Amino acid sequence: MTISSLIIGYRVVSKTIENEIHSKLKDSISAYSEEIKFIEDKCLTIARHLSRDPEIKTLLDSREYDKLEQKLRDFYTMKIVDIIEIESPKGKVIRRGHNPEAAGDIKIQQSIIQTGLSGRSIVSYEKGRSGFAIRAVAPISYKGKIIGLIMAGSRFSKDFVQHIRSLTSINNGVYRNNDKIISTYTGYNTLDSNTVKKLRSNNILFLEKEVLNGEKSYVILKPLFSANNTYWGALCMAISQKSQNKYLIYYRQLLTFMIGLGILLSLILYFFLARNINKSLRKIISGLDGFSINDFSTRIHLTGNDEFNKIADSFNKLAQKLQLYNSKILKLQEDMVQSAKLATAGQLAAGFAHEIRNPLSSIKMMAQIVRKNISSEKGYKEITIILNEIERINHIVKELIEFAKPSAMHFKVKSINTIINDILNLFKYRIEHQNIKVEKNLGKSLPDIPVDTEKIKVCIINLIEVCNTGSGIKKLYLKTPSRFFRGYAGAL
Repeated sequence: MTISSLIIGYRVVSKTIENEIHSKLKDSISAYSEEIKFIEDKCLTIARHLSRDPEIKTLLDSREYDKLEQKLRDFYTMKIVDIIEIESPKGKVIRRGHNPEAAGDIKIQQSIIQTGLSGRSIVSYEKGRSGFAIRAVAPISYKGKIIGLIMAGSRFSKDFVQHIRSLTSINNGVYRNNDKIISTYTGYNTLDSNTVKKLRSNNILFLEKEVLNGEKSYVILKPLFSANNTYWGALCMAISQKSQNKYLIYYRQLLTFMIGLGILLSLILYFFLARNINKSLRKIISGLDGFSINDFSTRIHLTGNDEFNKIADSFNKLAQKLQLYNSKILKLQEDMVQSAKLATAGQLAAGFAHEIRNPLSSIKMMAQIVRKNISSEKGYKEITIILNEIERINHIVKELIEFAKPSAMHFKVKSINTIINDILNLFKYRIEHQNIKVEKNLGKSLPDIPVDTEKIKVCIINLIEVCNTGSGIKKLYLKTPSRFFRGYAGAL
């Protein structure tokens, strides 16, 4: 795991550094190109401005070359441009401001001069002995004809590329076609034909295997095109791969240190965690051992907020629920025993009732015979009282028999909602008199279903009686569902 992490980290950092270098080269070459473009615009603007100068036009037309030369010298001393000169319509240098004694050379063969004499302003590059120059020409028109050209330009020498290197900390150079003109590096003097072909297609190239200053370097090349959109050469910027290797070595050392430190911290954490884990496990095992079917009061007490604490909390909740369920089961057992006792008592009462009912019937029959044959009014009334008491005893005996043996269910298809409303209407006076609040939520679409009407009535009457017996309950809530589901009889 450690080795794979080291390899993956090394590759990620290597790729990141490579991307950073590419990004830096791209930004630098863009800035370099923008500097070139700025100089082009500057030279062209100056050439056009001076070509429109009325004094220059007058001096040139009247052939007052000495005054013209002085004006060019004065402009040159402002250090705005490195080249300032005027050519005649035949391409001859009439006067120079930057190098007056060298005037008189003929440049009619140069395409930039021919384009200027045709009436167009243009910018072009020129290879020189110490580097290259950006030159701009603008025609001087006077009285409807071209009487000469004004040229303004800037030189790119060794000092310029060194200045660029001091600003960007990146080696740079300029190529004319495929040959190096100036640079801050040694080697890589010629561009191969395949590279030039790609540059002619206006592609920016990233190269990684070129040797500059005796070292493998990352190189970026951007093409330069002349005014007529033909390939002229290329700008080059390069960063040694040693800088990448320096970062990678530093990263390897840092990563190795971090992994070693991580292993040491892991061992320390393992020691403390293992001790805490062992302690927590002992408490959990002890709690489990103390847990039995007869004792649900055992609890596990742990501090902290880790997984073992969650296990202990879950165990304690389970034990608490089991304790609650156990108490409910014991209560149910007591209720079942009581129910069994009541059932036995009911059976005994039913037996007693049957034994009482038979002789009671005979007594009733004999009393009725006696009442028929008695003549005195007083005796008649006394026998009637005896018959009424016999009837009351018979009613009690009947209820005991009914309690021991419930009557059968009699189902009929009825509307539960109708049954409820009928009972509420029947007991309306009592409900209002006892201040019982009734809330109904009866399902409107509930169909008629098979029910025992009498049992439902008894159930609702019992609910009303509960509210009427001084129990403190004064609210009755009755609800039926909106639909009937098989196995679902409704809710009260």
